[in-house]
Amino acid sequence: ASFEGLSREELMQKVVELQQGLSELSLKVDSVKGENTQLREENGVLKDYLNNLMAKVGKMSNLGTTAPSRVMIQHNPDGAQSVRVNDHIGELTAPAMDD
Repeated sequence: ASFEGLSREELMQKVVELQQGLSELSLKVDSVKGENTQLREENGVLKDYLNNLMAKVGKMSNLGTTAPSRVMIQHNPDGAQSVRVNDHIGELTAPAMDD
């Protein structure tokens, strides 16, 4: 942009406009950084969940060799607990781990 030939008042108006644009961009950058941090934290939660799930599946014998019985499908009160993580991830059922 060329500022030659503009009056002092016009130049000051341009400076104010550019400062406002910079302020808006800074706010947008901060917002995106916050979203990025939140997504990284969610990815960590999902990674831990999947690692626990895979560890649990790895301990199961005869996995997929027979159809599940009705007894196996019924709710187990001592089994996994369902937990609401957040709005992005939703609800996860953490595998019950035998410690």
